[in-house]
Amino acid sequence: MFILQLIIVNFGNLRAFIITVRETKMTSSKSILGFAAVVTAGALLVTVVTPASAQLKRITIGTNPAGTTYFTLGGGFAKLFQEKLGLRSTAQPHAGSSVYLPLMDKGEITLGLNSTLDSALAFAGKPPYKNATKNVRALARIWQLPYNYFVRANSGLKTISDLRGKRVQVGIKSNVSLQQLNETILATGGLTLKDVTALESGGIVSGINMVVEGRADAAVSAMGIPVLRKANAGIPGGVRVLSLGDKGTPEFMDSRTAGATSMVINPSKRNVGVLEPTRVAAFQTLLNISAKVSDKDAYMLAKTLRENWEDLQKSYAPLRGVMKDKLAVPLNPIPYHDGAVKYYKEAGIWSDANDKHRSMIMK
Repeated sequence: MFILQLIIVNFGNLRAFIITVRETKMTSSKSILGFAAVVTAGALLVTVVTPASAQLKRITIGTNPAGTTYFTLGGGFAKLFQEKLGLRSTAQPHAGSSVYLPLMDKGEITLGLNSTLDSALAFAGKPPYKNATKNVRALARIWQLPYNYFVRANSGLKTISDLRGKRVQVGIKSNVSLQQLNETILATGGLTLKDVTALESGGIVSGINMVVEGRADAAVSAMGIPVLRKANAGIPGGVRVLSLGDKGTPEFMDSRTAGATSMVINPSKRNVGVLEPTRVAAFQTLLNISAKVSDKDAYMLAKTLRENWEDLQKSYAPLRGVMKDKLAVPLNPIPYHDGAVKYYKEAGIWSDANDKHRSMIMK
C-alpha cells in the first residue's frame, strides 16, 4: 500500500505543505480506494509558499538618492519587512520627495520616507507638487531633526532677532519647503525678508560654506551634521547656534509652516555650536504609506515596525531619538492610515490628542 505523509515547513510567517508518498504492498481493493481518497484530500492541502498577507505581495519603499540617510533607512526597513513578513521588499532611490510622493499617491509604490514639510506641501497640492496627494497616509514618525540658523561664535549674535540688517541665507534652490521654514524661523524673532539681506544658496552645504568664507553672517543647518562640525573646527572660535525668537513655540511654527515644530536642545559633543540650552526649529521624518494599501496590511506593517523598533535603533543611529511608543505622536501634517490607527490604539499609544489632531487635518 501507499503511506501518505504531510510535512509542514515554516519559514517565519511563511508555511509550505509538502506531501510525500511511501510505497508498501497493497492488501485489498479497499486499501487502494482508501489511498485514492486520502491523496485527493491531501492534495487540497498543498499550498505554494505565500506571504502572510493575502493582498500585499511586495513592498517598494521610495527614498532619496543612494548615499543619503533616507536611502540607508529605507534599506533597513526593507530588510526588516522581508525577513519578518516574507514579502519581497526593496528601497527604490529617486531624485527627491517630489518624485516619489506622487507615485505613492497612485499606489505605484508602497511606502516612502518624507519630511513632514514635504508631506504637508504635497497633501495640500502646493508647489512644487502639481496635484494634492490625498492618497498618502502616515504609517509612523521615525526621526526628529533639529534645524536652525548658526553664526560665527565671535559675532556677538545670540538670537534670531539679532539678525536684523545682517546677510542671511534664506533661499535654497529647488527646496521650497526649507525656504518656507527659514522664513518662519526669522518670523519668530519678528523679522521678515525686508529686515535682512536675504541670500540664496545651492543647498545646505553651500550655505554653511558661505559663513565659513565670510560671504554670509548666518546660514541654516541641521544640528550635528558632519559639515557643521567641520565648519566649527575651521572657524576661529567656532560657531554658535542661534536661539529662536520669543514666538518660537511649536504651535507658531506649525501655523506658519505645516509640519514644523520647535524643541530645546542641550550642549553635547554632537551638538556643536549649542553653547547653552537652546530652542531651535525642528521637523520630523515620516514613513508614509499609500492609502491604497489595505487596512489589514497597514496594521501588519505598523505592528512589525514597532515590535522590532529597538533592534532597528541598534543598527540605525537616526532612529534612536524616537522611542517605540512615540511613533504616533500627534505632530503629523497628514492623516495616519486607518490600519495603523487600529494597531496604535490596541498598543495603547494612540491618545485623545491624536484623535483631535486627526479630525482637524481630515476636514
